[in-house]
Amino acid sequence: MIQIIEGDARNISAVMSVMNDAFDPRFGEAWTAAQLLSTLVLPDCRLLLAIVQESVCGFAFGRWVLDHEELLMIGVMQQCRGQRIGKMLLSEIVNRARAAGGKKLFLEVRDGNNAYDFYLNYGFLPIGRRKNYYKNADGINPDAITMELSL
Repeated sequence: MIQIIEGDARNISAVMSVMNDAFDPRFGEAWTAAQLLSTLVLPDCRLLLAIVQESVCGFAFGRWVLDHEELLMIGVMQQCRGQRIGKMLLSEIVNRARAAGGKKLFLEVRDGNNAYDFYLNYGFLPIGRRKNYYKNADGINPDAITMELSL
């Protein structure tokens, strides 16, 4: 059984385990523990955890800005993929944003990331692009695609 619960600073080491497993280090998408902690203390930030057999196997991290939610990142351990955990986390973010009166949910995803199709299938639409946003060791700098979901 998969549980989605709220997390906090005490869960950062578990989130970092997921982060290090879920994000390809070539693209510089993963955050450090310090970045997570410094953002988590800001007002209206939320950390959701996906728990399977008492272990954190995924997380979603977002923040509320005016009447919009921004999904900062979502990650699922590779060994836990294919169990709809990412969709459960995203659905919980969407449901909470709607319940709070949110109008839109925004996110950015690296051009070429398989998550782009995941977000499209969920109902997000591409609305913008930041050229050469991600910096990687290969000298290739993929764009960030900004996506929006009307709530």
